[in-house]
Amino acid sequence: MPEPDLPRLGVCHAPGGAANLREIYTAAQGLCTVVMLMRPQVAEAHPELLRLAERFFECHVLPGDEFGHKSGGGFAGFLDALGLSGVTTFHDDELEAADALLEAVRRRPRPDGNPWDKLVQRRLLHEAGLSRVVAEPVDGPQDLLHAFSALGKGPCVLKPRRAAGGQGIAFLDDEADVERQLAVRTDWSGLLLETRIEHAPHPSRISWLGSLLSVETVSCGDRRTHLGVLDKLPVAVRRHGGPDGADLVSVQGDILPSSLPPELLEEATQLTGRALDRLAVRDRVTHTELLITPDGLEVMEVNGRLAGYTARLFRLAQGPDLVRIALAAVLGRADEIRYAPPAAAAAGLFPAFPHREGVVHSSLRARDLRDLPGVSAVDELARPGDPKDLTGHRMANLTVRAEHRAALDSAVATVLDALAKGFAEPADACGGHADRAREAS
Repeated sequence: MPEPDLPRLGVCHAPGGAANLREIYTAAQGLCTVVMLMRPQVAEAHPELLRLAERFFECHVLPGDEFGHKSGGGFAGFLDALGLSGVTTFHDDELEAADALLEAVRRRPRPDGNPWDKLVQRRLLHEAGLSRVVAEPVDGPQDLLHAFSALGKGPCVLKPRRAAGGQGIAFLDDEADVERQLAVRTDWSGLLLETRIEHAPHPSRISWLGSLLSVETVSCGDRRTHLGVLDKLPVAVRRHGGPDGADLVSVQGDILPSSLPPELLEEATQLTGRALDRLAVRDRVTHTELLITPDGLEVMEVNGRLAGYTARLFRLAQGPDLVRIALAAVLGRADEIRYAPPAAAAAGLFPAFPHREGVVHSSLRARDLRDLPGVSAVDELARPGDPKDLTGHRMANLTVRAEHRAALDSAVATVLDALAKGFAEPADACGGHADRAREAS
């Protein structure tokens, strides 16, 4: 039963978010009464999720599906009846809906422009001197030709203005890549073309670390607290491997805490704070991606919600509950944001197959991985004979924990070696080129 004296907080929910129903239910205890909100499109596509949510929460299907900037006012009567103190989300696709509803609940207009639109971000951050990346809108073939010319016909990235996890990205090295896009792409809506920034190796020189970092931050009113900086495994890219002209881009893992030297850790948090200030971010947990370059750190993008799998790493590392912190932030409960650095170290590993075609060749068992030092859980393991796309082209999805970062590095190296050997393929099964590890800007 809901506790009557607690504030009521709306959560725009959909499958595949950074927090599941159980995590949200647990995090809300003693803090708020969560009211689950679903857009009609989500509820119709996933009726089983709505039925499950109704077992734990008060649930409502929103009376509409269109949530452009400043559109939440049309739901004022619906929202007034719910008596909400705030609205948030843990899913990237629900950000516009949650922000529009929060604006209507608070009756406080947001700044013009959608801060989660990557083109808006690029322009604001570039104008503020916080990013060297320049971007142009692309909504058709002629726009691509114009943008490629305007950006100097050098290496660029074509990507959706609103997407997450590497979806829909295409790396364009030269005019031949542009011509290929013109020949194969069918959906041109809501894209941008941006200059590509050269990346540098991770300062630790650990071979399996990539050049991307992330900074997890909570903003509550005017107060910002950086909760942690995470290292990443390299992004795996299969050129021309995705749908509609896109490359197949896979993130492969997160490591907490980062092994950056102190001066770069300070630069990472300072740069993130300035980017959040420029985007006028308030009352939420954010996930900011940075790239290590020969000239320092570069802001890649700011995501307006908790990142997938991040909360579990903080729990494993005996850090704060990021889901509870996200709920507290939108309620303005700064007193609930009690931060202490994680006491241990943790990694989430979900490495991609080097070759994406064909079926899985492996005799590796989950218990073989669980027996390795530091392995906490094996959530997923590709099974022999299954098509590789059944797991999203991942060999496994598992977590590793250690008392400190040096021990974690040793454990991660052992796991990655076991996966490489366990999923080694016969020469005649590797029908294609291995994916390249590169950093997606």
